Amino acid sequence: MAGFGLLRVHMEQFLEFIGNNLILSGLFVAVLIAWLAWEVARLARKWKELGTAEAVRLINREDPLIIDASSSADYAKGHIINAVNITPSRVEAGNKELLKQRERPVLVYCKNGQASPQIANRLVGMGFTQVNVLAGGLAQWVADQQPVSRQKGAVKKKDRSVAPGKPRKKKSTETEQSSPD
Repeated sequence: MAGFGLLRVHMEQFLEFIGNNLILSGLFVAVLIAWLAWEVARLARKWKELGTAEAVRLINREDPLIIDASSSADYAKGHIINAVNITPSRVEAGNKELLKQRERPVLVYCKNGQASPQIANRLVGMGFTQVNVLAGGLAQWVADQQPVSRQKGAVKKKDRSVAPGKPRKKKSTETEQSSPD
């Protein structure tokens, strides 16, 4: 019986606190509802959010289509190696080049992770089944010290070695010339 009495006292104190702090209590309830709604929406979405380490694993194991949803100016400043720049306006149901890649895993990112979830939703709507979003976008990728390219498109790095049979020209400098003693 003593346990129920103690519980009753605590309940009365709790209700008194709520009555004395209506605004604070209302804000708490609003935040709780918003958090629950966010979690339900997160669990219902059809794409996954990956951290940098998980994205690296995906890139190394599954060769995904990497979509940079940033502006072309941001793409030129730096992007994940082998990423293609597809702005949000170019992701549409009639994009035949994109639809050809439907069965391939996809990694979508943008500058800071704000626009890529919208692109992921569009891709899922187009029939893509393995859509992943890079959490934090390129900003997080760079913060985690991952490599960035400034080349256009998914182009392999050019071989800059000398072609066979063509010797390199040696630069002559003033320091190579001997001076009389």
